[in-house]
Amino acid sequence: MPEAFVGCGEEQASFMNHIGILTRQENQAEHRSKRAGSGGFTLLELLITISVMGILAGLVIAMLPSAKLAARRTASVSNLRQIGIGLLGFANDNQQRLPGRVVSEDKWPRLLLPYVGEDPKVYGEPDDRNCFLRTGRDPLTNGRNNTSYILNGFNDTGAFTDESIQISLINLQKPTQTILMACQSGTGNFYMDFMEGNQNTVLNPKAYGEGSNYLFADGSAKFLSARDYDDRLWLVDKSAAIPQ
Repeated sequence: MPEAFVGCGEEQASFMNHIGILTRQENQAEHRSKRAGSGGFTLLELLITISVMGILAGLVIAMLPSAKLAARRTASVSNLRQIGIGLLGFANDNQQRLPGRVVSEDKWPRLLLPYVGEDPKVYGEPDDRNCFLRTGRDPLTNGRNNTSYILNGFNDTGAFTDESIQISLINLQKPTQTILMACQSGTGNFYMDFMEGNQNTVLNPKAYGEGSNYLFADGSAKFLSARDYDDRLWLVDKSAAIPQ
C-alpha cells in the first residue's frame, strides 16, 4: 500500500480514537450529573422533610395517653364481663338469686371467685391505685372492698336493712337498664348503698376520662359517659326515691 494512504489511515484512526475518548468522558459526566441530581436533597426539601417528621412525631406522642386510656377501658370491660358470667353462674346455682347485701357473711368477692376462676386478678385493674394489685391487700377479705368494683346493694328493695333479701334475675323487669356493678372510688365499700347518701363518693363515674364502665343485669358491660349516667340505673323499681 502506498505510504500516503498508510499515513492517512493512521491519522484517521487517531482522530476517531480521540473522538471516542471525548464521547466517553461526556457520557460519564452526564451520568454523574444525573446521579447527583436524583440522589441529593435541596435545603428546602430537607426542611420540609424535617417539618413533616416533627408533625408526625407530635401526633404519635399526643395519641399515646388516649391509647393507654382505651386499653385500660377495654381491660375493665373484659373484667366486668367475666364477673357478669360469674354472677350468672352463682344465680344458676342459687335459684336465680344474686349475691345479697350481707354484713356478717362472705361478701360477693369470695362468693364469686369459684365462678370467675381461681385467679383474683379479674377483680382489679393495674392502674387502680386503690385496689389490691397496687396495695397488696387481700382481695377476698370481708372487712374492706379491695377490688376495683362495687356491687348493687339493691336498697330500693329493702336489702339495706334486711340482708336476707336477695334479688332474683327473673324479677328484674328492665335488665338492660339495671346496673349490677361499676367502678368504685377506693372507699372500701362493697355495695352501692343509696340509703347512706354517699353514692357520689363511693362511685367513680369518670374512671376512664369522661366516663366509666358498667355491668348490667343482662350480662352486658359497656362504657357510659358521665353525662349519660343516671343514679336510677341502679334501681330495681325505677320510681323509687333516691336519698340525697
